[in-house]
Amino acid sequence: MRFRSMMMGAAALVAVGAFSARAQAEGFENIVLSDSEGAEETQTTFTPDTAKIFLSADMTDDVASGSKLTVSWIAVDSGGAAPANYKIDEVSFEIGALENHVDSAMTKPNAGWPVGTYQVQIFVDGTLKQTVDFAVKK
Repeated sequence: MRFRSMMMGAAALVAVGAFSARAQAEGFENIVLSDSEGAEETQTTFTPDTAKIFLSADMTDDVASGSKLTVSWIAVDSGGAAPANYKIDEVSFEIGALENHVDSAMTKPNAGWPVGTYQVQIFVDGTLKQTVDFAVKK
């Protein structure tokens, strides 16, 4: 069994949002996005004052040791706070033999999260495996 914990933060001007509750995609299962670390249920929307947004996902054996995993946080439409489809931040790392979990988080910008629509994208070896839409609303 593999184990990996990864944290990602960004002082970007845009927000992030939600995965389907306990979602599953090729290579990933139990995908949760929440304003609480370690949550078991996902959220689909967040407020501009959400302090931190956490991503958690289990990797299946479909993600081979030595693969490059990338998590990207995208502002699809932030109402002009950033260009459309703006990459807020991303983090990449190589999967080791004992890794089976990924955690990532984004911290609220000083002015709060802009209202809008967003995505978190998970890539394995450059191939998009999971895209989840979410929103920040007042």
